[in-house]
Amino acid sequence: MVMPSFYPSKGTDGPWVDPTIGDAAARRRFGDRMAQVKATLAKQLVDRRTLAEDGAQTHEMSYTRYGPGASLPRHTDEHHGELKKAHSVASGDENKKRNEGASSPSPSGSEAPRSGDGKTTRRSVTWLVYLNDNWDAQLDGGALRVHERAAPSAAPVGARGADLQIGWLKATASEGELPVFLDAHRPGESGNCCLYAAYADGSTRDLSRAPFTASPTLYLAGGDFFARRLLVDEPRDAARFHLIDSPKSAVSGLLPPTPPEGEDGGERIRDVPPTAGTLVLFDSVSVPHEVLPTTRRERFACSGWFHERVLYS
Repeated sequence: MVMPSFYPSKGTDGPWVDPTIGDAAARRRFGDRMAQVKATLAKQLVDRRTLAEDGAQTHEMSYTRYGPGASLPRHTDEHHGELKKAHSVASGDENKKRNEGASSPSPSGSEAPRSGDGKTTRRSVTWLVYLNDNWDAQLDGGALRVHERAAPSAAPVGARGADLQIGWLKATASEGELPVFLDAHRPGESGNCCLYAAYADGSTRDLSRAPFTASPTLYLAGGDFFARRLLVDEPRDAARFHLIDSPKSAVSGLLPPTPPEGEDGGERIRDVPPTAGTLVLFDSVSVPHEVLPTTRRERFACSGWFHERVLYS
């Protein structure tokens, strides 16, 4: 059960900000404290300066309850807007409708802002604060399972301007782990998208010889296998390429379970018990995660997303 601060798809406030429900003053104080965390991250993180801006509905907050047996499957909290348009199943959140609204003509006939013009926002940093006293992770379950990369990234993750990350090139003995981004603004006869890898010095290298059209292949059955064959041109790059997220179709249930080391062998698992007072922060784009089933008790948390503006490089 979720008590949100607002509904992105509707543009309306949620029960979190309703002064007639529960202890609204405590929620306001908590919101102010998390706004301080957001401002600190805007100063300390690479290229996240717009986190500090407090626009309308740019900080999602919610109060969540997991009953005994409840869980949440592996997912990421934000995806590239071009992929959301390519297939609605890939959206992963309600920001798909936010982005569609920003790229549609206004009723008056004038052009509304398009994604990437600085007026659209996206989920940038995911946060959780756990509220469970005397929680026994072995007996009560409910841990947050984070699927991290085993090797550190050689370059900043998540986004480069309006280009969001969609995958990785696995680290080798001679080259570090490289984040792979999708540029959806390339001119080309066959499409507008291109994959490229980013390096520590800020340079990039295209992985696609020619622009292509955004495809649900990036999120549907087949995962790395089809993405490597269809979207990455050089065999040496294809062998290293891994999508951030798992496949998202009914066929996924027929595939072998993903091992702890991930589909490409480049992941590792970190389990975080939901102990009262624990604060968790991670990038909303590049970190897959899940919630393991609770067992004996109800599990309570506050969770949310700090938004940043989508800016062209």
